[in-house]
Amino acid sequence: MKTTEVNKNLIGRRCECIFTGMMVTGVIEDIEENKYSVNVKVHFDKPQQWGDDFYTEDWAWGRKSDEFGTLHHLRLLEDKPDFQTMIVVFGEPISQIDRSVFKDVETWGVCSLQGWVNSYESVRFVAINDHTAVITCEYNLEQVKVWLEKHVHVKSLKIS
Repeated sequence: MKTTEVNKNLIGRRCECIFTGMMVTGVIEDIEENKYSVNVKVHFDKPQQWGDDFYTEDWAWGRKSDEFGTLHHLRLLEDKPDFQTMIVVFGEPISQIDRSVFKDVETWGVCSLQGWVNSYESVRFVAINDHTAVITCEYNLEQVKVWLEKHVHVKSLKIS
């Protein structure tokens, strides 16, 4: 991908990028741009091991002047027809939702919104800031949407 092709509309899209010399898949969760470079943050589908450490995300970057960097290895993947993405803006910080809704771990079986959403089969929750999360799913997205609207204050919700 070229630095000129990167824009905020890519957030939530599935992609393939290079990490430690291997191509890995994931979801774009953030984009940063400055005078010299463009950076795309990718949350991996599966943690990647490098030495003794495991990584769940990395930045693909490209220098604007000559396109040098790992960004030129990033490519968007075609979404499966049944693959959906939901971008949710919550009315309160996600950390506050964790403290208020999930204070009783025995009731929910988890202690956080991310833990609850990720407990659904084929669903992944990635917080991209204090109030916003990208939720990706092959199926079950409608059930997650209904639960969110019933149990937490949702400011906006966009499914693509």
